[in-house]
Amino acid sequence: MSTTENALKDATTSIEGVIGAALVDYTSGMALGTIGGGKDFDLAVAAAGNTDVVRSKLRTMELLGLQDEIEDILISLGTQYHLIRLIRGRGHTGLFLYLALDKGRANLAMARHQLRRIESELEV
Repeated sequence: MSTTENALKDATTSIEGVIGAALVDYTSGMALGTIGGGKDFDLAVAAAGNTDVVRSKLRTMELLGLQDEIEDILISLGTQYHLIRLIRGRGHTGLFLYLALDKGRANLAMARHQLRRIESELEV
């Protein structure tokens, strides 16, 4: 099992092109841990903003009567990918892993695969 700090470090070392990563509580919008980012990329702001994305998608699924779970949400920008992976099981409802990736250096399929692995090993 991996702690929050170890999981985020793993994301930055095992996934090519990571700009920043965070573990976020989408009930509060607060980041439980962050790594990377910087003055040009505020992970606390990204965590709060992506909380709205997750809440909106969950609300839409409820309104549509969809009886399914979100695995991940991908936002493609001109130069970046933003990947949100909801954490399920083991009492972790309400959390997601967030990755910001440099589109020119990242392999999106590999990033999704590695993030799934990190999520499965995470112990909060």
